[in-house]
Amino acid sequence: MNQIKTLFLAEYQKRKASYWWPLWIVAGLTVLSLLALLVAWIIDSPNIIMYGSDGSREGLRIGMYGVMFSFGMVFAIFMALSAQTSLNREKQLGSDLFFRCQPVCVWKVTAVKYVMHIFGSSLLLLGFGIIFALILSIVSIFFAEGFYFGQALYGTFLGWITYLKVALVFGSLSFFFSSVFKNNALILGMAGLGILEGLFAIIEAIFRHTINMPNIFESLVSMIGTMGLDEIDEINMSIVMGDYRFLFGILFAGICYAGATMIYKYRAKDA
Repeated sequence: MNQIKTLFLAEYQKRKASYWWPLWIVAGLTVLSLLALLVAWIIDSPNIIMYGSDGSREGLRIGMYGVMFSFGMVFAIFMALSAQTSLNREKQLGSDLFFRCQPVCVWKVTAVKYVMHIFGSSLLLLGFGIIFALILSIVSIFFAEGFYFGQALYGTFLGWITYLKVALVFGSLSFFFSSVFKNNALILGMAGLGILEGLFAIIEAIFRHTINMPNIFESLVSMIGTMGLDEIDEINMSIVMGDYRFLFGILFAGICYAGATMIYKYRAKDA
């Protein structure tokens, strides 16, 4: 247990900035938005639009889901950039041999890297979302004449789960790329998938579209399952988690992790 704790702390210390940067960016944008709302309220602007302005509880749930979805896009960018160096960072720094000589199971090392680099910042996202939900609930007292923190918290949680689904699929893919490429893993990996997608299109054209080749990027997005954007007015847990295709996303993530670990382990022996 102490070994696992040490690995988590080591990963956090090495990449502390990558976890906090998206939070600072989102916090800055939030402060600017709240200041703009305050100014508009002071001058009694008719353009103030507040979810739940009709006094409904559902408005804050929908609003916080949208807010978390927007926040999640910022966090997802930093997550993918962090995950693409998960298994090649030490090699870039020339210290990979030192880390591989440590008396730690390779699967433990990669598991800690996987969890930290893909899901570590999600805790900050959730924490900030809860704080923002509280602020929005207080603001709603003046605009919606009600304190609906429970519904705002529910929307926050739904948005957080949606982010976790995106992180699971695309973060796992980026993690796998980090085991294959030494530098610019995400760019090279996505370029490789793009080339493969082009080859599939050529094959379909050769056979005059009598055969259907898989659409790689469409398949990746489909494994996330529904994100509820088409049904945001009724967003709830059954919508966010009710798509069976996410089960393929979980399987895909497991394959990416196992494959990346095997490649990492093979490179260690080869070194």
